[in-house]
Amino acid sequence: MFDNMPGHIWIDGRIVPWAEARVHIMTHSLHYASSIFEGLRTYDGKVFKALEHYERLHVSADYMGYKIPYTAEELVQATDRVIELGGYKQGYVRALVWIGSQKMTVSHDGADVHTAIGIWERPPVLVERYFTEGMRLTVADWRRPDPRTAPVHSKAACLYGISAMSKRASEIAGYDDALMLDYADYIAEASSSNIFFVGNGKLYTPQPDCFLNGITRLTCVDIARSLGIEVLETKIKWEDLGSMQEAFLTGTAIEILPVGSISGFGKTWRFKPGELTNRIRGQFMKCIDNL
Repeated sequence: MFDNMPGHIWIDGRIVPWAEARVHIMTHSLHYASSIFEGLRTYDGKVFKALEHYERLHVSADYMGYKIPYTAEELVQATDRVIELGGYKQGYVRALVWIGSQKMTVSHDGADVHTAIGIWERPPVLVERYFTEGMRLTVADWRRPDPRTAPVHSKAACLYGISAMSKRASEIAGYDDALMLDYADYIAEASSSNIFFVGNGKLYTPQPDCFLNGITRLTCVDIARSLGIEVLETKIKWEDLGSMQEAFLTGTAIEILPVGSISGFGKTWRFKPGELTNRIRGQFMKCIDNL
């Protein structure tokens, strides 16, 4: 599918037809997972928090030990060019930075750094069951790593191997996604989105100390506080979920989706898509409407 998409991709300062955006088989990042990326979303041709995303892309590059040859502002401009060329409305933007084929050693010292931006139409997930019953999650076998063992605060491809395996395993088992614990067995996040819980009118979310502090997550925290809702960023144990009434996931691709159940360790915790989740999602949609 993605080999033959219509449209264009911005790559290293040039806009080329989609099918011509190719890399060599000896590309360093293909062998050593040295790439980073961002996912952004467009609404009626406008990108939600584009500058924040591209500033985070530069932070990811710092963690990985290389420099992106374009500023965040230049990447915003490049994204706008591709959007205008393709006329995307509900587009999903994938910005990718990778080490090329100049060297094939574990160290990428002296190797070339490439940047690309591709966009395709991808409306948000609107499965009715998610909003009436909530998503079904199961606990993943894999854990989010100790910050001393991986660049956990970067959006690096190397961190998404366990995400892909966990997501696929959950689907095979009949669930919608996986809940990932951290290296100390506290609640961390879903396979590729952050998680929130509602308990007695307060909003709880895991501390982002070993996983990415999502831009949609930060937006929801700001929205909740603006509504006078107390937000607690804290360590959350599996057993703590028994005192929570609502749960929801946040992310650029999914926006905000309610969680109906989480299964694991011989137990299933159940939640109801509720009033507080709906209030936060309603305010989030207003942010989008005001772009």
